[in-house]
Amino acid sequence: MRKGQTSHKKEHNTRMCFPLKPVFTRDKGELPNFIDEATSGLDPVMRDEILDIFLDFVQDEEHSILVSSHITSDLEKIADYITFIDNGRVLMSKPKDELIYEYGIARCKESQFLQMNQSEILTYRKQEYQYEVLVDHKEQIKRKYPDMVVDHATLDEIMLLYIKGERK
Repeated sequence: MRKGQTSHKKEHNTRMCFPLKPVFTRDKGELPNFIDEATSGLDPVMRDEILDIFLDFVQDEEHSILVSSHITSDLEKIADYITFIDNGRVLMSKPKDELIYEYGIARCKESQFLQMNQSEILTYRKQEYQYEVLVDHKEQIKRKYPDMVVDHATLDEIMLLYIKGERK
């Protein structure tokens, strides 16, 4: 920093936090609160602090927050439900724990992919050497196809496969 310059980082974070105050109030109709990209542009420490405030707030079952975010790690930390929306269309709405613990990505050869039942395939992408198949019951797929690699799916991977993948 040059002489005479000041850091705007603290100011910037304060400005980013100021709009959060309305999140912690309810309108007279008892509608849930909404916040769009609550932690976008914040450093990791401030993001974590904001998420902790949200978690404290929703511990009271009378409170809820509808969070719109592209930062899936934030959603993994605070969300109960995840809804994927693409171009105004709801692609999926599920409990977060179901997505995190039951969904998986089967990585397989074409011959293995062709053996799969269509009902097991949510969406897929053909890569150069393998297929990536999004499945919603990874443990069942592992048992049914023991030669197939089935990995844990992150929210990012699920979102990418829903947007860029194909359906059978």
